[in-house]
Amino acid sequence: MMRSAFLALLLTSGAWSITLSDINDKPASRQKNFLIWQFLHQDISASEAAEAFYQVENVNERFLFDYAKKTDEPEIKYTATCMQELACNLPVIEQDDCLMLALTPAKAIALKPEERETIAARLNNRFGNTEWLRAMNQESLYTSTDNLTNETTVFRLSGALYRHENFNHPLSYDVVNALTQNPYFSQIVFLTVTDPEMVQMQQSLCAVTGGHFDPQTHFFLAMNDIKYGKFDIALEHLKEAKGRFYSPIDRDKSTFWIYQITKDQTYLDELSKSLDINMYVLYARELLQLPTENYFTSLPTVHRSDSINGIDPFQWREFAEEIKASTPDTLVNLIDRCDGDDSVGVQGYVLERTYEPYIHNFTMAYDQYMTNLSTDQKALVYALMRQETRFVPGLISRSFALGLMQIMPFNIDTISKAHPLKPTTYFDMLKPEMSIAYSIAHMQHLIDYLHNPILIAYGYNGGIGSTKRLLMNGGRFLPGEFEPFLSMELIGNDENREYGKKVLANYVIYKKIFGEPVSLKAIFDNLIQPSQSDYFRAEALKKVQALSRI
Repeated sequence: MMRSAFLALLLTSGAWSITLSDINDKPASRQKNFLIWQFLHQDISASEAAEAFYQVENVNERFLFDYAKKTDEPEIKYTATCMQELACNLPVIEQDDCLMLALTPAKAIALKPEERETIAARLNNRFGNTEWLRAMNQESLYTSTDNLTNETTVFRLSGALYRHENFNHPLSYDVVNALTQNPYFSQIVFLTVTDPEMVQMQQSLCAVTGGHFDPQTHFFLAMNDIKYGKFDIALEHLKEAKGRFYSPIDRDKSTFWIYQITKDQTYLDELSKSLDINMYVLYARELLQLPTENYFTSLPTVHRSDSINGIDPFQWREFAEEIKASTPDTLVNLIDRCDGDDSVGVQGYVLERTYEPYIHNFTMAYDQYMTNLSTDQKALVYALMRQETRFVPGLISRSFALGLMQIMPFNIDTISKAHPLKPTTYFDMLKPEMSIAYSIAHMQHLIDYLHNPILIAYGYNGGIGSTKRLLMNGGRFLPGEFEPFLSMELIGNDENREYGKKVLANYVIYKKIFGEPVSLKAIFDNLIQPSQSDYFRAEALKKVQALSRI
């Protein structure tokens, strides 16, 4: 299949802009959404904006607000304006439906009690429940079972600071028991146990035993129990979680923690025999001095021009749908369509899907773009790339991260100001050489401040500001019996938490492939030494030491 004319235009035009014809003939998809998002930021008419907007797949606030700036539709502009009203304006909004659109628990925090009562009486549940406003006026929250539904709405949606001030207190057994029956109990557990400030409520949750919750809730309850030394209860939750989890890494993490509590060698042996390659399995094998060998690093290729290389996002979407619809028996037939010299990443992706979970793809399809990197930097780039895209260059995420290294448009804008390689369009980031070059620039900034591959992964995924807050607040990643593992499990951002673990496993394998094997134990030990793992805590320690000498 030849590279599409669409992609050729994207990658060669220096003064290129999105047109409606580019949008109209594309199937509904996140790839098409990215075209529409760019189009809505161009100088276009209201009618052009409407034609594009009504082709968006799954409209969210971002699209609604962008469209509202271009449209002349009164209802759209009204809705967007109301939704974006500031908290201080809530009491003076004249239209009731607009007030309901504007109202959230996070905004209601700024209101006076009498203003909340006035709004609750005025709306009177006509557009949906607003009794939670009155719950915010109570003298105490989560102290009885009388109003838990509305109080839980406030708990979930008001924000961390409000929870610290109003919910972080001991809960009675009756309240805890009633909360376990609440449909949002999983979110209550998550928001409580991953927040270092919610100590008193965390201790109350240690009373939860048994139950039939989703597996991740059982797991979080187990981590909370371990934190407070309730090992027998934690073990119950871990066994329940292990039996309910579906993915190999989740089952493996449950086994890992059962071993941590019991020190029963049987669980370590079980973990070492897992077919998955993840942090828990690699650590077990390191402790038992066992090798990891169920992966491939290279593939045979042929010189051909029609091989699917994954750069065209729409071509890749079609091919990915074929992969998804295939069975293990038919998947292998797709390999013949992606065996070209520049298609190793895609071929490896298909091969891994064909034989999962028995063998894993650790190919090195883009070495030619990393000639100036050290072995360690190269291992980091491949570790990140494998987690971001499984080496497929044409991926566009729901948040519009682009290319092999999933770089966000705002990061592209920032990096391009100083980088010698200048993109002519965002779609240039689908070229492997551009994506890798920009990721190296971004990664170097992280390496200046973060000196551990796990922390670099956190920074790449969630931003260096978020990683700094993670390290500086809450007493995480310090020496302790179950550290750094407990800190790693209790990170409050789901994506960031799992991302770090997976990148770490990738990094360990690539370091081995490149002839510089590393010890997971050494990486974990470094992580709980603030003077070594990162710039932020090291500088804070220096200041404390300097003050102590005064």
